[in-house]
Amino acid sequence: MQERIARLSAQMKKDGLTHIVLAPGASFLYLTGQAVHPSERLTLVGFDADGKRALLLPSLEADSVDRALWDNVWTYMDQGGPAAAVREFVNSLGITPTSSVGIETGNMRVFEQGFLRETGLFQTFAACDQTVMALRLYKDEDEIASIAKAANIVDRALDALVSRIRVGMTELEVASELEYQMRKLGSEGAPFGTIVASGYRGALPHGQPTEKRLAEGELLVLDYGAIVGGYAADTTRTLSLGDPGQEALKVYDVVLAAQRAGLAAVSAGVHSAIVDKAARSVIEAQGFGEYFTHRTGHGLGLDVHEFPSIGGNHDVVLRPGMVFTVEPGIYLPGKFGVRIEDDVVVTDSGKLVLTHFPKELIVL
Repeated sequence: MQERIARLSAQMKKDGLTHIVLAPGASFLYLTGQAVHPSERLTLVGFDADGKRALLLPSLEADSVDRALWDNVWTYMDQGGPAAAVREFVNSLGITPTSSVGIETGNMRVFEQGFLRETGLFQTFAACDQTVMALRLYKDEDEIASIAKAANIVDRALDALVSRIRVGMTELEVASELEYQMRKLGSEGAPFGTIVASGYRGALPHGQPTEKRLAEGELLVLDYGAIVGGYAADTTRTLSLGDPGQEALKVYDVVLAAQRAGLAAVSAGVHSAIVDKAARSVIEAQGFGEYFTHRTGHGLGLDVHEFPSIGGNHDVVLRPGMVFTVEPGIYLPGKFGVRIEDDVVVTDSGKLVLTHFPKELIVL
């Protein structure tokens, strides 16, 4: 925590921010070690550019905090509300109307902003999303180890699931069994709603499971994740319930070739857009370009979707410690979809793929 806050201070000065105030979320956890879910009870953490830190939280959570780690801890009771504590919190950080205060615009709600504005000390807020993500972008050995453990869980869970899938099961039943297997193997939860999409529903890239029953000859898209130590793994495999037909087999082979091409392009010093192009060009060459409707991948960490983005419009030079997915797909409306996804770490010597479940089409 001390090392991370020191890096944050340096980044704040570089970005011209005097203060940062964060609401509960992944960055809050990254900088405090406290896993707090957003709720109707106001919780905030603040830093100044010299490393001073303050925490605001409801009294019922006070015993969960090691006060020795904080310059100031402010609490409030439900019956009194947080307004007075917010002012003390803000004053302890030295925030004035001329301060440049950063917030995560993609995370802080109007709820938190409202209490801060009521102090009268905030003219405007600055976006600090990039400031904080500049730290989180590079994972250390412990972070990578947690993601690798989560990746091992998703592999083993699917291995256990395959023998249990039957024609006639509902998508919801498949999702329930998959999540149960991950929990048994030690997952702390699911980082996103498990995707189980069979047959024509596989053409929905984010198809949530329904009461639809699995049928013979359908493809089955499974996109799911596990959490270890707060860090997420995310993988997708597409299975077949019997013979899916020649068109589906061709599409599967194209996606598999694209996914392998994307992985092969990953290396330190390579632009992320090159990885996207490597996968996308395979799909476009086979005439399916319009049916690959999303970026090739996204970063992984405390959030299941974070930087770096592996797409043509979000170019970044890949560096050791970056962790992200490679997951091209083809989605034919009304017919079926295919997606294959692995998690990969950029290393000094190239890359390390963390997910290892077979990618050749498994026919159940």
